[in-house]
Amino acid sequence: MNSLKDLKFSDIIDINTLKDIQDKLAKIVVFSAITVDIHGIPVCNENNFTPFCKLIRSSPKGCKNCISCDSQAGFLAMQAKKPRVYTCHTGLIDCAAPIIVNDVYLGSVLGGQVLLKGQQTRDTLDLKRISEEYEIPLEKLKEAAELIEIVESDYLQNYVEFYNFLANYIAQMGLHTLTQEKLLKESEEKIKLEQHAKKMQLKTIQAQINPHFLFNTLNTIARMALVEDAPTTEELIYNLSDLLRYNLRNSEEFPKLEAEIANIKRYLFIQTLRYSDRITYEINIEESLNECRIPTMILQPLVENSLVHGLETKKEGGKITIKGSSNSKKDMLIEISDNGKGIHSSILNLLNNVKDLSDSGLGIGLQNTDSRLKHYFGKDYGLKIESEPGVGTKVCVCIPKLK
Repeated sequence: MNSLKDLKFSDIIDINTLKDIQDKLAKIVVFSAITVDIHGIPVCNENNFTPFCKLIRSSPKGCKNCISCDSQAGFLAMQAKKPRVYTCHTGLIDCAAPIIVNDVYLGSVLGGQVLLKGQQTRDTLDLKRISEEYEIPLEKLKEAAELIEIVESDYLQNYVEFYNFLANYIAQMGLHTLTQEKLLKESEEKIKLEQHAKKMQLKTIQAQINPHFLFNTLNTIARMALVEDAPTTEELIYNLSDLLRYNLRNSEEFPKLEAEIANIKRYLFIQTLRYSDRITYEINIEESLNECRIPTMILQPLVENSLVHGLETKKEGGKITIKGSSNSKKDMLIEISDNGKGIHSSILNLLNNVKDLSDSGLGIGLQNTDSRLKHYFGKDYGLKIESEPGVGTKVCVCIPKLK
């Protein structure tokens, strides 16, 4: 759903329901009423309008001025965040009550169309000016003016309370709609995440072979390397064995950062041997963060991205740097950077700003990682990617400190 500030009145208020409510209330009370948007445009038919006001609105210029007057009155009521009594452009006393949903102004409920006893009479209305300005026959105006109510100030207060009640009721309708839409969106996101989890689980099951056979075989090869005096080969095999054991058997959803980093060191050890002297790595994590918990398998895909997409084609001098630091008292920042080929600005903009890249073929792993972090911790957390072609890429992981 769009930002509230971009919504129109009809986006969160059902107009037919509003019209039905307004029509029913009009049969109970005799007060005139009209509901308008922020521009003063009516969103449904008016109720109980006086013949005088109907006559004014029958004139194109009169109708335009009524809309402008309603818009201004609603805006001033919104600024005050309460109903206000005012004098309209023809000289009648009107009321305006703002409709505010989640601190966003959507429109207002207006009405009144009366004169105030002790302060006004029908003679105070400049009917001649109105007749000339709006091209309405003077006699018709005089006839309609005779039907305008002259009320006490106490009675006028009843008008104010009625419009405020109706405005608040409409606001509650809007709030209910927003709540329903939010729940629906959260439900859809949950289903999407569950489907993704099931898909990943299926892939894991499909990829599994008997772990005992695998580890026993690797240990046998490692012992053979020891007998044959090949210490580097031995260390490589033990690292691979530990890496696979961690990935296959680790059932913790939130392991310690220290454990995840140890696993990444195994992965990088294997890869640096594979790439010979073309790639090196450096890891620097604040000691106070070692006991913090992070979602499992968040960092390794990012390190793998740096190798595969950033450094694989680099002939020499490739380097991956992993830093972990306290971003604030409650948050920490883990940065994974490389000095690889970088990302073009147009693709970088997509990675940082587009919500769904599933059809683009770009950064699916990055998007999945970012979605997981936001699902766990909220929209203020996740990934931020910085990159410059030919210089390198840095992925910043912002998560809360959990112990």
